[in-house]
Amino acid sequence: MMRLDHILGFVLLMCAILHSFDVRAQSTTNRFKTGEKLSYGVYYHLMGVWVAAGDVTFSVQEDIFKDRSCYKFTGFGKTHKRYDWFYKVRDTYESYADKSGLVPYRFRRDVNEGDYYFVEDCIFDHPAERVLSVLKVKEQDIKVDTSTLEPESFDVLSMIYHARNLDFASFTVGDRIPIKMFIDRETHPLFIRFLGTEVYDHSEFGEVECYVFSPLLVEGTIFQSGEKMKVYVTKDSSVIPIYVESEIRVGSIRAELTAHEGLLAPLGQ
Repeated sequence: MMRLDHILGFVLLMCAILHSFDVRAQSTTNRFKTGEKLSYGVYYHLMGVWVAAGDVTFSVQEDIFKDRSCYKFTGFGKTHKRYDWFYKVRDTYESYADKSGLVPYRFRRDVNEGDYYFVEDCIFDHPAERVLSVLKVKEQDIKVDTSTLEPESFDVLSMIYHARNLDFASFTVGDRIPIKMFIDRETHPLFIRFLGTEVYDHSEFGEVECYVFSPLLVEGTIFQSGEKMKVYVTKDSSVIPIYVESEIRVGSIRAELTAHEGLLAPLGQ
């Protein structure tokens, strides 16, 4: 069975691959506001059975970073309590970003998975094109590192919200666009393909018109390389991820929006 500690990582990835397009296609206003909260259920499929594995939430708050007013984006992932005896997961991701361009200032991860844990804190120094990071893994010594920061790179969370400001209607079916994400002290090149629009029939919210994407995944411990993931985001004022599905090395996985609050406009408008 897939390790349950990948719950948050999967949902972060489903949103992160949405950061895609040229800044010329970016909206001049944010499609979210302070107080927004999105919740997702994550499910794992194996041998013909879907299993509810855990939950993930994303929220937007206002904060201060080095005397500058900014957004604080938070992603929190956890396994369901019935799995805690087997493999307890409580992961928190935080990003501090500029309010206008959503340029990341700081990215922090507090990961607790079974008997393994680590805390990582990254400070983005854009003028010097570098990221200063401090990493503490379990009983190991603290590791301080400096990494190169490539232009137009985002951390996982700031990338999600930057993506939602893009003008998705300006892209053509089949467009394939490179993206850059900074994680694990290096920049990862990713790609997505725009698949057009489709109506997603949500069990609670009904039929929702969506933009659909397929990322060209980099092969890793969970995903195989290729276009095996589909991401649905709402074709409305808020542009939120509503559903994701993907094959993985063993079985399949999906995530679906279960609740929302504080949207810029009602879902579908």
